[in-house]
Amino acid sequence: MRIAYIEDEDAQAKLVREMIKKWAYTKNTAAEVLLYESAEEFLFKNETFSFDAVFLDIGLKKMDGVKLAYAIREKDKRIPVAFLTADRDFALEGYEVRAVRYLLKPIEEKKLSALLDELSADKKESSCMMIEEKGSIHRVEEDRLCYIEVTGHYSLLHFSDGGLLRVRESMENIFAKLHGKDRFVKCHRSYVVNLSWVEKISRTCCILSDKKELPVSRNCWQELNERFIRYYMGEQK
Repeated sequence: MRIAYIEDEDAQAKLVREMIKKWAYTKNTAAEVLLYESAEEFLFKNETFSFDAVFLDIGLKKMDGVKLAYAIREKDKRIPVAFLTADRDFALEGYEVRAVRYLLKPIEEKKLSALLDELSADKKESSCMMIEEKGSIHRVEEDRLCYIEVTGHYSLLHFSDGGLLRVRESMENIFAKLHGKDRFVKCHRSYVVNLSWVEKISRTCCILSDKKELPVSRNCWQELNERFIRYYMGEQK
């Protein structure tokens, strides 16, 4: 598990990191905790968020934790965000940015462990597919797969952290391997998009959470629009 922790109190940051490492040891798993002293440092060093979760304090200097959470949500609507804070007054904002937990300082190890257990279980349940390329097997997490692009004889798999996997396999074959087919839909003859990363669609383009624009063809628009609406209606139930 890879966790970003934004906390400007050095002693607090190190204490929570040790708690997380202790939890990982008891679970016989690996945990990497990257510490950041400010929201500005975190955003500067991470254009995309290749983490399994982000933990943050609210009382940060300059940009506070709530504003940081909103900035994260502008780019990534799915990454788990948890507040670890001494401030009791922002529970509503925590709900609005879909925070998974709001833990008050001093952080109780039992409550932190329960949060880590929950995040770990969600990570294991994430759908994955296996793709073979040149004798190697690639494990692809579908949650982080933003879209598939076809160019020539190759398919390019674009991921939320900016990663790219180029495989000599047709889009049809890759689509057949997907577990979460309800989330993936063709927006153009050369593109399949993951609806969970779509911010907005029009008749000519599909805008993703990171503001990347994919073309929408006339033949694909109606199904894309209907699937987009159904998907998010379902998300809200």
